[in-house]
Amino acid sequence: MTQTEWKQVSFVNRDTPLTITSEEIDLDTCFKEDEIVVEVHSAALNPADVFLHKSAYVRLSSSKPKGTGVDYSGVIVRRGAKVDPKWAVGDKVNGDCWVIYGAHGTVSNYLIFSPMAHPAIAHMAKVPEKTLSANPGASEFDVAAAWPLVFGTAYAAIFHPKRDWSKINNVLVLGASTGVGNSFVQIVKNHLKVKNVVGVCNENSIEYNKQFGFDYLVSYNNGKTLENVREVMKTKLDNEKFDVIFDSCGSTDFLPVMDEFLKKWDTGAYYSTVVGDVSNDYQNVNPLALLRRRLFVEPFRRFKPWRSYNYYFNMCAEDPEVMALANKMIESGEYVPQIDSVFSFENFRQAFDKLETGKAKGKVVIEIKN
Repeated sequence: MTQTEWKQVSFVNRDTPLTITSEEIDLDTCFKEDEIVVEVHSAALNPADVFLHKSAYVRLSSSKPKGTGVDYSGVIVRRGAKVDPKWAVGDKVNGDCWVIYGAHGTVSNYLIFSPMAHPAIAHMAKVPEKTLSANPGASEFDVAAAWPLVFGTAYAAIFHPKRDWSKINNVLVLGASTGVGNSFVQIVKNHLKVKNVVGVCNENSIEYNKQFGFDYLVSYNNGKTLENVREVMKTKLDNEKFDVIFDSCGSTDFLPVMDEFLKKWDTGAYYSTVVGDVSNDYQNVNPLALLRRRLFVEPFRRFKPWRSYNYYFNMCAEDPEVMALANKMIESGEYVPQIDSVFSFENFRQAFDKLETGKAKGKVVIEIKN
């Protein structure tokens, strides 16, 4: 019998604050035959964590505590008898574990799950010194927790439409500063070797974003996003249109004039979004408006019969191939996960506050075990 305290950040509904709760568990009996117990070292926050909390209406939510967090890194401390032998006690692992409104999330000192049910798990990549230097003060566990969901989301936008990327020359990224946009450009530029990648971002982030592979960056601050992209097409791309337009921030700027910027649908060109038509407002989450968009607006755009372009709404799936590609790129230096800030478990509220500003450059990470 190994009694220990299981601590996590949780909430009951949207009217209750995030708080640290705990319960006693026996590490030797708390898992099933097909489950592992991971002692979590670090967990990274995502916008979904904020939206799930603020969407938990009192009348629709149970009175039980709900965990938060999807991304994690840590060490396996227990394993069930029926777990694949490749997952052994002492292994350093990371991944993302989606359990919407589950009793436990990854912002917790222990994570108990089945690798078969949640296959987005991998042995942690060996992090190059260059990557650690790019994230001062971050540990290998912080880096490992910082990328699974954003990399997986970018991966879905790139590979789920099933295109031949050897024939893709021009890509436009809306939301170049987002975690997903950052992962997207590193995949298409460093792994797929796309010739021209153009990014749209805040003018204050242009210099920062240059280091990740964007060939050209334009600002949206002057309200002339379309004009600025037109200028790049004219002066840098020989007036050639884009093969892919990827939206990671929530934009409608290009939808009315898509034919001017995106190649014809029969070429395989496509517009992909991971957020829909409206940018995230972390301070004023409106779940009903979000639900309306998900149920009516996005499906309408996707299936509209007279639309002249291919449209995809992509979401991250728990996929071991995502983890394998990311690890390969991390170890080769092709992918450098970005961390904005690291907070202690006790200062979790500051971490969420930073995320909700919408101004973090890179992931906000919480260290569970120092």
